[in-house]
Amino acid sequence: MGSLKKLKKIAVIVNNRHSRRVTTVYFLFLSLFIVISLKIIYLQVFKSRFLKSRAKKQHYSLIRLEGKRGNIIDSRQRILATGINYYSIFADPSVITDRETVARVLSSELNLSKKFLLSRLGRKKKFVWIKRKVSLDEKEKLESFNLKGIGFIREEKRFYPQDTLFSSALGIVDIDNKGLEGLELFYNSYLDGKDGWTRVLQDSASRKVILSTQIVTPQRGADIILTVDAQIQYLTEKYLQETVKDFDAKSGSAVVMVASGGEILALANYPSFNPNRVGAIIPGSMRNGAISDMFEPGSVFKVVTLLAAVNENKFSDTDKFFCENGSFKIPGTILHDWKPYAELSFKEVFMKSSNIGVAKIASSLGSEVFSRYLKLLGLGQLTGIDLPAETKGALKPLRKWSKTSAYIIPIGQEIGVNLLQLARVFAVVVNGGYLVKPYIVKDVCSQGFCRGRHPVRKRIFSASSAQRAKNILIKVVKNGTGKRAAVMDREIGGKTGTAQKYDSKLKKYSSSKYRATFVGFIADISPPLVIAITVDEPKKSHFGGVVAAPAFKKIAQGIIKYIETSKHLAQKQ
Repeated sequence: MGSLKKLKKIAVIVNNRHSRRVTTVYFLFLSLFIVISLKIIYLQVFKSRFLKSRAKKQHYSLIRLEGKRGNIIDSRQRILATGINYYSIFADPSVITDRETVARVLSSELNLSKKFLLSRLGRKKKFVWIKRKVSLDEKEKLESFNLKGIGFIREEKRFYPQDTLFSSALGIVDIDNKGLEGLELFYNSYLDGKDGWTRVLQDSASRKVILSTQIVTPQRGADIILTVDAQIQYLTEKYLQETVKDFDAKSGSAVVMVASGGEILALANYPSFNPNRVGAIIPGSMRNGAISDMFEPGSVFKVVTLLAAVNENKFSDTDKFFCENGSFKIPGTILHDWKPYAELSFKEVFMKSSNIGVAKIASSLGSEVFSRYLKLLGLGQLTGIDLPAETKGALKPLRKWSKTSAYIIPIGQEIGVNLLQLARVFAVVVNGGYLVKPYIVKDVCSQGFCRGRHPVRKRIFSASSAQRAKNILIKVVKNGTGKRAAVMDREIGGKTGTAQKYDSKLKKYSSSKYRATFVGFIADISPPLVIAITVDEPKKSHFGGVVAAPAFKKIAQGIIKYIETSKHLAQKQ
């Protein structure tokens, strides 16, 4: 009986313990259920927007779609710079499982460092660039490997159909088609397209990356139409290069400009470069020397003294000047002529390029008057051409002139100019007395609308003064130092310049380094043209009349033939 009671008691204790365990488990599961339910409610109600946004970020990323850059076109609708379609390669590192294999294939096919690729593929991003702007062949070959997480986007690459032609003025762009040099830089805000955007996502199996239909369409940049004629540019570059090579010179520059309005028909520099091969560009070859190089011009600068003297109407063409038989003591030094002359007329002083005769003419005008004409002709100032990196030259204020300055600035020493400034001075002679503002872009065209640019000029000399100076410069070519620039049966004028280069280390003028220059004009062509040529450090000869004048002749002959042939063909049509 006692044993039965003990058993019942034990059974009750066991039942109570079982009941408590069941209850505990029940409440435990109930608590878990409540917690999970609350978490679900919290996520679904309070965090839904956050989670949706995060999910989108995991599956989508925004990619810039490059707006097509505008074209650069010459005056006869020849394309000098445009865009062609290339492909850029990107990766989604989050879906790449075998980075070693992918990096090895990409390294082999794209000629990239495996270490670089592993670094890119190891980033915690949905989108990284692998290589920009590869060819269609490269893209299709890489596509054949069917690499998971590797995708392609079509992009535009800048292309220059004429290779080196006009390259120093055209300039280059960077990998994102933003202008870095030349016209590409100066007109970047017009040429640059407006970017669009698209979203990139994976397909449902994460096998590849595809583009979504959500897209903001990019907009095309404006085209710019130049005053430059590609054929005239070609002729100018051809004969400039030939001259630099023939005389074993360091470099050379040339400008062809419409005298009446300042339109640039050609602007050339040699050495030059190929903008399609940016990686192969030699340092210094991108320099636009025609506007960026400052130099002492030498005797070609005597045109300023000529213009000042005829405008002051102080001398007749037959007035005589004693040229001291080639040696003239001036304050601080002795002035020499390249040939000893006794007495020369006013006209002959310029025809024979007498330093002594010009110095005496300028001295008789006075420093204040001569200084005023230097400023009137825009020397020591920017011409305002629509290109970057123009130098304004060097012109000392009158208060800083030495006693020697009044004699040697008129013959092209102690003053710095660029070649375009010289061309503009000669334009004054042939256009009837107007100072023009050179320019290289005549139209900016976008969406069927073109905004044109008109010539800017102001009269600074009378027509009669300009005509008198013009007649004398024509005599310089017919019977003076510029004979080698003459073109048969054409009205050609101009002035030679042979300048010793100043050696800053020795602090004196070099006896072996020169700059040879010729600036002239074709007066009997419509419209009249100015052609300016300078050659730095020619070796076989250093005279402007020997080095630069023949180059002028070749360029002038080529231009005359081209223009007359074009007009003849136009009349036939």
